[in-house]
Amino acid sequence: MKALVMTGYGTPDVLSVVETDHPRAAAHEILVRVAAAAVNPVDLAVRRGDIPLPVLPAVVGWDVSGTVVDAGSAVTRFREGDRIVAARSALAAGAGVTAEFVALDETLAAHAPAGTPLEHAAALPLAALTAEQALDRLGAGFRGRLLVSGAAGAVGGHLVRLADLRGWEPAALARHDDAEAVAALGAAEVFSDTGNRPPERAFDAVIDAAGTPWTAGTVRDGGRFVSLTPFAVPEAERSVDVEIYGVRTDGAMLHTLARHVEARRLPLRIAHTLPFEEGPRAHALLEKGGTRGKILLTPAG
Repeated sequence: MKALVMTGYGTPDVLSVVETDHPRAAAHEILVRVAAAAVNPVDLAVRRGDIPLPVLPAVVGWDVSGTVVDAGSAVTRFREGDRIVAARSALAAGAGVTAEFVALDETLAAHAPAGTPLEHAAALPLAALTAEQALDRLGAGFRGRLLVSGAAGAVGGHLVRLADLRGWEPAALARHDDAEAVAALGAAEVFSDTGNRPPERAFDAVIDAAGTPWTAGTVRDGGRFVSLTPFAVPEAERSVDVEIYGVRTDGAMLHTLARHVEARRLPLRIAHTLPFEEGPRAHALLEKGGTRGKILLTPAG
């Protein structure tokens, strides 16, 4: 089968499609025929060597959607023909999901949202899981003012929408051109870093999905700052609690998020769908910035 592999660290040119061994499902695994895999910022960090892998060459990618073609003897939640979506970390073994077939532990997967093209479902896992878990860090009883930085991005957009679904009234920081789209996701106020800047010390919490450490100045004394970008974290000051949070894969949580998509409460935004062979271009597009929606890679050209 073919897979998108990185042979070293560096520019997108280190990515290429190669022939690899066809996986088999272990007792607790499902074997999935891949419909699409998504490209995420973490994939760029891994490719550049910011997050070194213990194994090279390595198949890239975390997010995947597809159809179950086989299930191990201990699998209880899925059967052949099921449409699934999942996120799996490639960091431990260099075994990403951008391949024609992947074997996944069933605890990582959820049934894909009905009524959504299976390819598009690959846009959901990592961004939505990151957003939901970051909101959980504020506590179920949070009722303060929340500012979401990077609100037009994949994670930021889910942060705004999921906070709104919780009954909160999130404020958003995004480019001026994205204000209307972000407001439609449920932002009560929309600010930009040029012109209409968010006020100082006005928020109980900030979740930063864009690497904007200066937004710590918008948090009240004793408030919370949750950074999802570990390479741009502010110094703690004024008793503001600064936390760096990284996502954990979770099939049960993903199941709930997929049902939000199914009920049209959580939109999926797709920017580009490209074949595996254009993996270097996909990385370059995401690295350039300004992409609104996920970039998906598919086995078929």
